[in-house]
Amino acid sequence: MNIVYRFLKTVVCSACYLVVSVYMAYAAAPGPKVSELGNKHNLSALARQVGTTTLVPNTNLYRATNDATNNPAGQQVCIFCHTPHNANVEGGAPLWNRAFSTETFSRYSSSTLQIRVNSAARTPAQYDSSTWKPDGSTKLCLSCHDGVSSLGAVLRGGGSGIAMNPAGGNVISSDTAISFASFKPSTNKMKRGHHPVSFVYNSAVAAAINTGKGVASYALPALAEVKLDRNSKMQCTTCHDPHQNQSDDTDAYATTPPRKKAPFWVYHNGSNTASADHDAVCTTCHPLTSPEIGVGPAPAPWP
Repeated sequence: MNIVYRFLKTVVCSACYLVVSVYMAYAAAPGPKVSELGNKHNLSALARQVGTTTLVPNTNLYRATNDATNNPAGQQVCIFCHTPHNANVEGGAPLWNRAFSTETFSRYSSSTLQIRVNSAARTPAQYDSSTWKPDGSTKLCLSCHDGVSSLGAVLRGGGSGIAMNPAGGNVISSDTAISFASFKPSTNKMKRGHHPVSFVYNSAVAAAINTGKGVASYALPALAEVKLDRNSKMQCTTCHDPHQNQSDDTDAYATTPPRKKAPFWVYHNGSNTASADHDAVCTTCHPLTSPEIGVGPAPAPWP
C-alpha cells in the first residue's frame, strides 16, 4: 500500500510540476530591465544580455555611438537621466542630468473632461487654462520626449554632449515611424489622443465631479502600483515605469512598427495579458459603474 501511495504521489507531483513549468513558460512576464538588451530607455552603446552580466552592443535605434575613446560616457546607462553631483533638482527632480524642456504644451481639452469643463472640479484639480503646465515626473519625461530636445545633451559627464547613433539621430522626432514616442507641441498630441497629465486627483476633485450624479465618488487608485505623486497629481509615472515594463513586453498592436499594448507599464499580476494589465490600471481610477456612463460594462468616461 505504501509503495502504491508513494508511486501515485510521485506521479501527481510530477504532473503538477509540469503544469506549473508550462504555465510559467507561457505566462506574460515583465520586460528587460533598463540596463538590459531590448529596453528602449537604455540609450547606452552597450547593454547586458537579459539575465546575465555579459555586455553586448546595444541594438536600440536611439543609442550612443560605441566609441570608448572619443565617446566614453556613451557606454554608461544611468548618465542619460541621472548624475550624483551638481544635478538638476528643481521641483524635487531625482538627481536629474537633463535640462527641462522649454517647449509650451497644450493641456488635454476633450469636451467630456470634467476637470476642464466643470469649474468646481477644475479649480481643485489645478487644471485652469491660465496656469496649467506639465510638472512633476511628466517634466522629466518631456526632457527627452518633447520632440526637440537632444538625447545626448546631458548636464554632467558628457563633455560637449554624448554622440548618438546617426541612424536614430539625436532627437525623438515626430517625423519618424515611431512618432508615438514624440510629444512635439506642433503635433498637438498632448492636447488630443493622450491621457491628461499633471492634475490633482483627490477626494475634493472626485466629489466635485460627482455632484448631482448620485454616486459618492470616483475611485482613487486602488492598485498599489498605480501611484499619484506627492502632490496628489496624476503624472506619466502613474501608469508608466520608466525603468522596466512590468507587464507583457511583447504583446503589441498590428502597426508598423508594432506598438506595445502596455509600454513601460507599472502593473503585472503574474498571469494577465498586456490588455488585461492595461485595463486593470485604467479601471483603478475609472470604475465601469462611474456616473458618466451608467451601470454595466462600458468605456471609461474620459476619451
